[in-house]
Amino acid sequence: MSLEKQLRRIATGGLTATVALLVGLSPSAAQTAPGGGSYPGSFLIPGTNTSFSVGGYVKLDYFYDFTSAGPTVGGLLGGVGNPLDAANGHAATAGHSVHGVSSLTASESRFNIQTRTPTAYGEVKTFIEGDFTNPNGLNNSATFTTESNSSGFRLRQAYGTLGPFLAGQTFSTFRDLNAEPDTLDFGGDNFPGPNRVPQIRYTYDAGSGLSFAGGIENATTNFVDATTGTAAGNFNGSVNGSKIPDFVVTGTYTQPWGHVSLRSAFRDLYDHQGGTTGLGTTPSSPNTSTAEFGYALALSGSVNIPGMKDYALAQVFGGDGIGRYLSTNCSQSGCPDLYVNNATNTAEAISAWGVMGGYEHFWADNLRSNISGSYIEFQNDGGFVNAVAFTSLNKHYITGHVNLVWSPIPSVDTGVEFIYTEREVEDGQTGNQMRFQYSAKWKF
Repeated sequence: MSLEKQLRRIATGGLTATVALLVGLSPSAAQTAPGGGSYPGSFLIPGTNTSFSVGGYVKLDYFYDFTSAGPTVGGLLGGVGNPLDAANGHAATAGHSVHGVSSLTASESRFNIQTRTPTAYGEVKTFIEGDFTNPNGLNNSATFTTESNSSGFRLRQAYGTLGPFLAGQTFSTFRDLNAEPDTLDFGGDNFPGPNRVPQIRYTYDAGSGLSFAGGIENATTNFVDATTGTAAGNFNGSVNGSKIPDFVVTGTYTQPWGHVSLRSAFRDLYDHQGGTTGLGTTPSSPNTSTAEFGYALALSGSVNIPGMKDYALAQVFGGDGIGRYLSTNCSQSGCPDLYVNNATNTAEAISAWGVMGGYEHFWADNLRSNISGSYIEFQNDGGFVNAVAFTSLNKHYITGHVNLVWSPIPSVDTGVEFIYTEREVEDGQTGNQMRFQYSAKWKF
């Protein structure tokens, strides 16, 4: 199930009524307050025409890693950081021998606040959401498992809309939330689009199920040193900075049978080759720059199975300099956009492509299973990258998920899942992770 669908299923009545009491409604009024707003689970703030609600969920995850241990928070991240086996004269990488590990975390738990206000220019909506998984800039220390209260809060979404206009931080316009599988694993499969980015978006409803959207999104370029094969940073900082934002254009056709979506992103991959970029080589001509054109394309959709609650979904995607838009799991080192050779003042966009598919089957109204998988391949250029460095570049990622989820009541999900991820580098070394996960989610 997509994240958008999960948000729509969140039950907010009980907590919203409590908040209604706090803002001054009588107990009797508070009992009926959730029905008094303009959307389900909301109430009308006294003295205003603004509807308000609070939602979210509490989630506990238990992991058992059969092979190398995966992260305690954030999911398996699509195989991006898998430790590698010993092969072809290369030793196993750090963490390879750590296996058979159990861990528990409640860090995925989250909450959100939403308001909606009618105006002469259309409805104004605000939405703020946060959780405790992988906060940027905060490293959970080795004591995390014994001091779980050290899990830091992070901002997931914060945006406002006025009619068709949106401004703030939310899911990339390049993502198709309705073509993403329902996994217990927070990392999930590799499907295209950054997680959540600051952006400005306009959506046009053409009627008959057809809509178009255009987004201007925060840009950053992840690069790899062509002389060493290692990730060297990104171009947001005191030395390097993106010249222009990323531009995303999408078209979506939705009908009772399902939907299909075509998406594109266009990027200026800019490299300022100064003396302190973090690369291992000194530029032959300091303070020069190069720019490469990057683009990403994606086709996705879902099909509802006639006479059943089941549905199938699929995505295919690719491009040059697509790295950041290749997968929500991609990190700076996992999916670089650009090779940079600082010694020769040259750069080249990295080509990559991928596919993802999934199917959800309902055994009963409150019992469902999902099976999904993905594959990503990098078209690394051995003519541009140093021969030794080339062998360490990622060649492909594979993911697979299968689960069983029971919902005894609409606000509770509990289930089990088996997860497999794999990565291979150009010299043939591979690393896989296999995880069993149990999850209990309590939505409010």
